[in-house]
Amino acid sequence: MPIQKKFHKISWTRRMIIALIVATVMPAVIISSIIFNVAAKNLEKQAYELTDYKITQRVRFLELDLRQVFDLIYQTVVDPAVAGAMDSLNRGREPVESKTTLRSKFISYGQMLEAVQSMTYIDNQGENYYTYEKFNSVYDNNMWSDKKRRLGLCSQTKESESAVFLPTIQEELAGGRQIDLFYIAIPVQDYVADSNVGVLVMGIGMEFFQNLDTGDDEESQWNDMVEVIDPRGRIIYSQEKDRIGKISEGIDKSDKNQLIKENQIEKSNWTLRSYVNLKEIKQNLYGFRQVTILIGIIFIVPFVAVVWALSKYFTRNLSMLSMNLKKIGEGQVGMQLDATIEDEFYPVIQQFNQMSKSIERLIKRLKRERAQTEEAVTRQKQAELRALESQINPHFLYNTLDSINWRAIENEEYEISEMISCLADLLRYSITDIDGMVQVREEKQWLNKYLFLQQKRFSDKFTFIIRIPEEAEDILIHKMLLQPIIENCVVHGINEMKKDGKITVEATMEEGNRLRFVIKDNGKGIGETTLARLNRKDSRGDIGTDNVRARLESYYGGDAFIRYYSSETSGTVVTVEIPYGDEVYAKSSDCGG
Repeated sequence: MPIQKKFHKISWTRRMIIALIVATVMPAVIISSIIFNVAAKNLEKQAYELTDYKITQRVRFLELDLRQVFDLIYQTVVDPAVAGAMDSLNRGREPVESKTTLRSKFISYGQMLEAVQSMTYIDNQGENYYTYEKFNSVYDNNMWSDKKRRLGLCSQTKESESAVFLPTIQEELAGGRQIDLFYIAIPVQDYVADSNVGVLVMGIGMEFFQNLDTGDDEESQWNDMVEVIDPRGRIIYSQEKDRIGKISEGIDKSDKNQLIKENQIEKSNWTLRSYVNLKEIKQNLYGFRQVTILIGIIFIVPFVAVVWALSKYFTRNLSMLSMNLKKIGEGQVGMQLDATIEDEFYPVIQQFNQMSKSIERLIKRLKRERAQTEEAVTRQKQAELRALESQINPHFLYNTLDSINWRAIENEEYEISEMISCLADLLRYSITDIDGMVQVREEKQWLNKYLFLQQKRFSDKFTFIIRIPEEAEDILIHKMLLQPIIENCVVHGINEMKKDGKITVEATMEEGNRLRFVIKDNGKGIGETTLARLNRKDSRGDIGTDNVRARLESYYGGDAFIRYYSSETSGTVVTVEIPYGDEVYAKSSDCGG
């Protein structure tokens, strides 16, 4: 059901194109896919058969070459001169003569096979040994000069009691040359005493694997890549030279683009692995499929273009109607459509033109009525404000306070006079432009008067000090920013003290155009729970502290900082830090400052 609904929403042009594709393109695609899959299966079968044949031949070559190596090792071991030299070397008798005999025999036998690069004899305790290397004339500079390595090999051959195959390593030659060698080690038996007397090690170069290269054509897509791998996964030989000596990655059986065959090699613990790239083999098939698709496209594109043009012509009125209905939904009204074809949709277009005009007239009338309503509401608000202003005229308050002030002076009540004068100044300061910005010196003057009145209100039970550096007095800040904090110091901190209360307000200029205020009192401190709540950015509860935090957020965003420090016995310290400068003032003005 959902698929049918989606199909009903498709335009007639797209429906005709879809029908054409289903009728012509889909059969061609299905047939070409079947042909491609059949051909791919045949190619893959041929690749399996050819790979099986190749790997069988290569295994046979390797087994024949290994048989030659073992025959050579057997001839060397049973040679009486070699056996006598080995026995003398074991007993420590005439070592120079023994090594000379071994050298001549090793040279002789080493010439029998081109791949043999070195021959070494090591006694059963790993103490005495002799090495002959075709590529190295220095006796003491070889891989078997390390006693630990000799002992390890002797132990390994004792445990296996058969030939031991060592992985390929890279030998350094004189002049910076390098050679890759693998080693075959066999225990040397004293058949009379029925015991091992030592180990014979033969180093064999990569020439040994030359028969693995069957002379494949470099440009052929049927070539494979061959590797010889030991049981631990270490690569003994590879046609890709940089892989020799490395650990072979596991076989990915899910990779359908690669054919991998493996065979075990007799007389060794090796595995011969062959890799065939099926993707390259199938490349011609992919090319054939692409050509088929291209030919289909060349024939189909003109048909699609013709169908598209015809459908566009016959559905022109419908498309124009649909597009302009969307415009009405976006708020554009009043347009008139010009139908070029008088088809089934022509009456609908005429109705659309009438509806568009009606909607345009209705919207204009609604806009006029809304403007009139907004104007009436504005006038009503202004009238209410004027009524409130007339109830309490600030000038009336100022004149009344001025009269009381003179009456106090006539009665020589100078302290009362000073308090009334301060109160009048506070009212003027706080009523006018409450969110405006003033210089720090003006705020300082206002705070002095405010604290003076609070001091008199609480019978001089506290003193106060305001320290503002001269260079900070010209900085602009928002009016009465610190008043709620100072009021909390008086009401909540100093109120319960009988005497010796103290409030300090200090300002310092910090790096990065920042102004810091520190407000301290020695009164009753704040409990841990309340302190934690005050220091949370989302704290709610105290109107004064909420007001300060909200105003800081409004004026400075995340650039302002307020923090409370207190204990129930040491009073309270409040730190407020704000930025200053032209950019800050411009931003504050945008916020209504």
